[in-house]
Amino acid sequence: MQRVIDTKNDNEKKKLDEKIQEETIKRLYHKSEEERATSIANKNNLPYIDLSLIPINSEAVNSIPKEDAIKAELAVIYKVGRKYQIAINDPEKYETKKLLEKIKKEDSINYSLVIVSEDSLKKAWASYEHGTVTEKFETQKLSIKKEDLTEFEKGIHNIIDLKKRIAEINTTEIFNIIVAGAIKTKSSDIHIEPNEDYIRLRYRVDGVLQDIVNLPKKVHRTIVSRVKMLSTMKLNVTNIPQDGHFTINLENVIINVRSSILPSSFGESIVMRILSNEETGLKLDELGFNQYYLEKIEQQIIKPTGMILTTGPTGSGKTTTLYSFIKRINQPSLKIITLENPVEYRVEGISQTEVGEESGIDFSDGLKAVVRQDPDIIMVGEIRDPETAEISIQAALTGHMVLSTLHTNNAAGAIPRLLHLKVNPALIAPAINAIVAQRLVRKLCEHCREEYVPAKETVEKIKEILLKIPRNNGMEIPTDIKVLYRSSGCSKCNFIGYSGRIGIYEMFELTINIERIILANTSSSEISEAAREDGMITMQEDGILKALDGTTSLEEVRRVTGEIFSNTKLR
Repeated sequence: MQRVIDTKNDNEKKKLDEKIQEETIKRLYHKSEEERATSIANKNNLPYIDLSLIPINSEAVNSIPKEDAIKAELAVIYKVGRKYQIAINDPEKYETKKLLEKIKKEDSINYSLVIVSEDSLKKAWASYEHGTVTEKFETQKLSIKKEDLTEFEKGIHNIIDLKKRIAEINTTEIFNIIVAGAIKTKSSDIHIEPNEDYIRLRYRVDGVLQDIVNLPKKVHRTIVSRVKMLSTMKLNVTNIPQDGHFTINLENVIINVRSSILPSSFGESIVMRILSNEETGLKLDELGFNQYYLEKIEQQIIKPTGMILTTGPTGSGKTTTLYSFIKRINQPSLKIITLENPVEYRVEGISQTEVGEESGIDFSDGLKAVVRQDPDIIMVGEIRDPETAEISIQAALTGHMVLSTLHTNNAAGAIPRLLHLKVNPALIAPAINAIVAQRLVRKLCEHCREEYVPAKETVEKIKEILLKIPRNNGMEIPTDIKVLYRSSGCSKCNFIGYSGRIGIYEMFELTINIERIILANTSSSEISEAAREDGMITMQEDGILKALDGTTSLEEVRRVTGEIFSNTKLR
């Protein structure tokens, strides 16, 4: 009986070994096939694509009869009107050339070519059996499934692991590992920059670019083709900027990737911005508002009418702040509509509209339509032109709460910006309830943060700044400064010393005093002085207070505000 069991186990083991061997051979064959196709693409100065990594549009494939496509060893993989993208294996093949010539002359089709392996062509030809579109490129939202990334994420715990892993992988896997690495390290942007002899890969982690690795120049064409295919850009266009997007589907989490390609001296430069649609990080009391500002905001966002503006440069967290307002007040009795480019977060219970070239709607046209939808609260992603500014002001004056953003350096700078956009000065104060300016500073890593005793001149400079903070806002201002904080870096923070970000803010309400200054057409500095009299704490001061409690460092506050200790070495 035991012998029978042993024999059965031996047979099962043999079958498993044979299956593993078969899979190994398949992987090696696929790798060699794709490397051969890459070589042909480089030789003929054409883009290379691995069709096993993307869905096949069977509607496009069926544009050419199956028999003709197989004989000519090609396949249409994408089409818009009479513009085709055609995959071929050998540009020198007679039958291929003959059919391409017929397509161009007799059928009046404009096409671009990409090189694929024989395996990829077979996958495309298999789509003839379906007759339906498996996933249309026209949606411009293709997905990278979780199973595509899981294998690449294994063993990657920090940037050092990522550098080692990238050095080990082959050309066909390079794009996946780059994306997986960015997700794993919680990067906001991926930068792929071609130089004369290499490709520079950088991630923006917590707002700061980090060098990851220099890639061989030969992988550049593969990466560019992959990004263009996913983003439905034109593969054969290399001399003009192109923009697009695609999505990464990780189980129930949808991550939107905005892609941009820009021609440069040594090839096309790529930037991919990773935007998570999760509602994480939207809690108002976790953004970094001090108690004084938090109480003011709580009072403002429950008002039925008026406008709240957030200001700051690109990437300063303005939209996140507005969404934290929305999340706090969102309830079934309110109708909330947003206009954005792009929609950065998905929030249940509100109507979200994306504006831009793809939708054919701009902010001003979209806002005109929104006010006819009987909204209680309107969020406008950005006020950037006079018409949008005027409609937003009128909406705030006629029974709506309006939330929006402006690009200005500080809170007081929002007033001159609105005047520049031709807003009637007499309407600004009645329409606007409050203006918030912000920046994002990196938080010191909690695992490697340590205290240190600062130099005497550093302490004196801090005290000098703290003495200027208004004392009529109820804030407790420290006077006895004995230690500051810094981080040396550890595996938990990718040896950067920082992990995560938090906001530093300044805010003022539109009081009667400030209204008089606006009507007198005086400078933003006078508006700022009036706001200070009402208790406003500046971003610099807010940052220093966060440095004193160990949330961030003085160096980080100086980096972000550009104001403190410009001529003093921080010690």
